[in-house]
Amino acid sequence: MNSLNTPSANSVTKPAQPKVALIAEGGGQRGIFTAGVLDAWLEQNYDPFDLFIGTSAGSQNLTSYLARQKGYAKRLIRGLSRNKRFFQLGRGLMGKHIVDLDWYFDKTTEVNRVLDFKTAKTSLGDRELLITATNARDRKAYYLSPTGEGKQWRDLLKASSALPFLYKQGVKLTPWLDTKAANEAHLAAEQSEEDFYLDGGLAAPLPVREAYNRGARKIVVIRTVDAHFQAQSAWVQKLRTFACASGYCPKTLDYLIQHEQAYLDELNFIANPPSDVEIIQIFADEKLHSKLLGSSNNDLRFDHKLGVKAGREYLKSQNARIVDYAHSYAM
Repeated sequence: MNSLNTPSANSVTKPAQPKVALIAEGGGQRGIFTAGVLDAWLEQNYDPFDLFIGTSAGSQNLTSYLARQKGYAKRLIRGLSRNKRFFQLGRGLMGKHIVDLDWYFDKTTEVNRVLDFKTAKTSLGDRELLITATNARDRKAYYLSPTGEGKQWRDLLKASSALPFLYKQGVKLTPWLDTKAANEAHLAAEQSEEDFYLDGGLAAPLPVREAYNRGARKIVVIRTVDAHFQAQSAWVQKLRTFACASGYCPKTLDYLIQHEQAYLDELNFIANPPSDVEIIQIFADEKLHSKLLGSSNNDLRFDHKLGVKAGREYLKSQNARIVDYAHSYAM
């Protein structure tokens, strides 16, 4: 595991009940690294978090983690996301979805692929899960909490993963009572019945600041890029190639510019955090082999193993900190 820990001094005033947050970055098929980290934690029943925020593939990973379905995300990424039905560039020329999220999420209702929302809701309990999505109308980040099971939760996951151009106009969602755009509250009444939502990574690619604003003072972030990556994320490069090759470049570039600025803002927050927060980033200890789309089965299997390794090493580091604290306290 390559883990970047941004330590900070204790501030004079602390929140009455500081939260521990877990953030899962997106990245398409590269999310299989995150799946590996979470599978390692499920092996040890490790779940000390109060707040979960997932973006795109990260929201799917967090859902299967809360559902306690070890190996589920790995199986879907290696199976469904590599299926010819899921990704066909030529469909865009016929006005259809290049990435068929409808088919993908319909598959999660089949007996051998059922996503256990009931268990996820039970294990979540009074804690908070936020799924990021970008409103196509105002292009702001919305943090949406599933309030039910099945279709409602599944639609949020679909919206969070709907990349512009690859999934046409986005996913239509009914107004949600629990919404928050960027750092300012938005009333549900402000949302139109016709609003469509796109990939959360456009406006909230790495929602660390959001976790802090919601009271988290220890924030664990599972990343799907290299440890010192400071430019645009991998899916942006891929999307730009797809869009410009198909004549959608100008409109799509607007989204990409927005994404890049939001990404840089979050990286700056991580590099210069407030004094009362600890931010821990979990990276692979070597370069991931998988891509946004089109990864080989061997590459995905390799990256999942890297994730399991990183997850186990993180647990060791946390156990070591507990032992050190206990020793210091005894002295």
